[in-house]
Amino acid sequence: MSELLVVGKYVPSIDALPKVVGKVKYLPDIKIPGMLYGRVLRSQHAHALIKKVDVEAARKLPGVRAVITAADIPKVLYSVDPSCPDKEILCSSQVKFEGDDVAAVAADTEEIAEQAIKLIRVSYAHRPAVFDPEGSCVETAPLVHEQKGSIILAHEEKDFGSVEKGFAEADFIFEDTFYAARQAHCCLETKGCMVDCADDGAITVWLPTQAPLNVRAQLSRALGIARDKIQIKNTPVGGAFGQKVVMDTNVPIALFLSKHAGRPVKIINSREEEFTASRTGYDMKVCLKTGVTKEGKLLAKQARVIMDNGAYSDQGLAVLRFAGVVFSMFYDCPNVSYHGSLVYTNNEPCTAFRGFGNPQISFASETHLNRIAAELGIDPVEIRLKNANKSGHTIATNAYINTCTIEECLWETARISEWQEKREMYESQDKKARFRRGIGITAMTHTGCSTRASGFLASGALIKISDDGILSVITPLAELGQGGRTAIAQITAEGSGIPLEDVRVINEDTDILPYSPGAFGSRQTFVDGHAALAAALEAKRQLLDGAARMLDCQTEELEIANGRVFKKAKYEETLASTRELAQYINQKFGRSISVSGTYADESAPEGGRTKDFSTYIPVYTFGCQAIEVEVDTETGKVQVLKATSVNDSGRTINPLGAEGQMEGALGQALGYSLTEDYVIENGSVKSDSFTDYKVLRAEDMPEMVIAFVEPHDLGPYGLKGIGESGVVCTSSAAAEAVFQATGVLIKDLPITPEKILSGLRSIANQR
Repeated sequence: MSELLVVGKYVPSIDALPKVVGKVKYLPDIKIPGMLYGRVLRSQHAHALIKKVDVEAARKLPGVRAVITAADIPKVLYSVDPSCPDKEILCSSQVKFEGDDVAAVAADTEEIAEQAIKLIRVSYAHRPAVFDPEGSCVETAPLVHEQKGSIILAHEEKDFGSVEKGFAEADFIFEDTFYAARQAHCCLETKGCMVDCADDGAITVWLPTQAPLNVRAQLSRALGIARDKIQIKNTPVGGAFGQKVVMDTNVPIALFLSKHAGRPVKIINSREEEFTASRTGYDMKVCLKTGVTKEGKLLAKQARVIMDNGAYSDQGLAVLRFAGVVFSMFYDCPNVSYHGSLVYTNNEPCTAFRGFGNPQISFASETHLNRIAAELGIDPVEIRLKNANKSGHTIATNAYINTCTIEECLWETARISEWQEKREMYESQDKKARFRRGIGITAMTHTGCSTRASGFLASGALIKISDDGILSVITPLAELGQGGRTAIAQITAEGSGIPLEDVRVINEDTDILPYSPGAFGSRQTFVDGHAALAAALEAKRQLLDGAARMLDCQTEELEIANGRVFKKAKYEETLASTRELAQYINQKFGRSISVSGTYADESAPEGGRTKDFSTYIPVYTFGCQAIEVEVDTETGKVQVLKATSVNDSGRTINPLGAEGQMEGALGQALGYSLTEDYVIENGSVKSDSFTDYKVLRAEDMPEMVIAFVEPHDLGPYGLKGIGESGVVCTSSAAAEAVFQATGVLIKDLPITPEKILSGLRSIANQR
């Protein structure tokens, strides 16, 4: 029997029922005896010296149990990247952005804590600030961090072949400049934590996080606390999208409040703080230059990127590098150059966001490629097919691509969206009509299991099968609502033969979790799934040994699947259930089955990290999207009529969950494309609520058609990670659709009505 019985089947989330009936306790729901409420006083200035912090009135307020400033805690600088520590827990002498952490209180109630914060008086002396990462790259720019000696945090350069040679041989050269804006994560659950410091030095942190073991390491490194003293309890996560990969400053603040008060302290951001102080995705200015033949073959492509780091370092360098990875490897171009600069400003800091720089660079490069196609009179699908990567091909960057399905994704997207018919229809529509329609198509690549640039691709899993036949798998996978626990349960059930309903997934506590870096880079189901499968297969081997004794036959004669023990030659005849078998093994031999499984990237270099394309694991996912819109040329409003998304998922573990991932991705990416305007003026965030920062609602969502192309790849059961790929090429497809409808090519996100109307006026004035 070779058919898979659990993997590849539509399975409802194993977390669904307790969530919909309200039994899941998120961080705001958790209360423990003696718990206090923390609040943080944040700077209202983008750059200023702190002259004096007066907390006496706050300390005297009844119900206040602790008030801390930088003078009350160790002075340390920390960062996600240990090579560039630049953030204090509480600012001692300067604030670097509007929203910076100055002081904190812990009180009996939220109301008292808020009142205490308002009683703290801070005297500031303003300093010159820098807000424009491009216009500020000069010697005279104000320094955000004096010790750095420059506002340039880092440069990233990737050069393959010779772009000068490619440009010289090209028939045509095209140049464009794009701006991909910041995006707020807009998680339903705002950032928060609860910390309890025990008298013996043990620290317990309740935290919704994507990477509990990494956060434990970051907290240990920042404060010099031994890791074995820190326990992270990963509470259910109400949305993450990259925002909860790294340790938030609220964690060490709550820790020191707890130390001073001698009681547990909970801090949860307000919605306004979530917009102004909890970090957004990175914005990019992208200047592109591309040389092509008259037939549309790419000969050279060059990108120059300037990225706003904000006031403090986080994932900026990794995002800048990964944008260079995907730009350099997507499409078969012999000559590629990518140079990027990461610039300190006094704007709100940034952090990881779903796609990790790929949506920004893809918006620029795919919109640029569509412009090239239009100028050359080539269909956008044709120009992509002409330059497509190939399976089993090592490209100019020295990256080896194991499986490539870009051609299949393009053809399937074109078919489902009726690309050719609608494009011809909309090109012949009345150009003077108020309502005009357009359709755009673009493509993408992304990692299918993260890269070694973020450390070891490794994981572990522990499995025990109790005497009642229940299998418990302890996995480091972080459940973010994406269905990872369900996928692990399916993989474990398939590998062990235990029925899915008898599988329990445990993943909440760092005191028992095996190693794994966390949920980022579309890596979890690939990496943690491999470890779970290894453990499941060993558990099955031991079950089969027990079954052979139980049934007095040879192990090789037997098979276990979906809770049934049977002979391979007689599939229909059930000899025992796995529950009966587990009970037999326990009672006959006095033991339960307890096994472990690991996954390690055996070809990784020492230290697990590399920037060399040739040593990346060659698992890349590909995809294509078509967006169909109608534009009201009198108001500039864009209505998305239909969104088609075709993605390479390898073997799809759970089609129901995968479709949900892609639908959610489309909603997030369409919002980024059209409505989510994150406005910062002189360091002050103006879009600090859902009134001003407009995310799409259910009623705004278009018809969505989701499909998958499924080559067998290197993941467990052939899967690839798809957690991020659905957001990558939406913006460029939307820009192309608006361009076809109106003739207005928007090169800076979001594509707002105001920009469309301005473009229409410019076209009218040129006539």
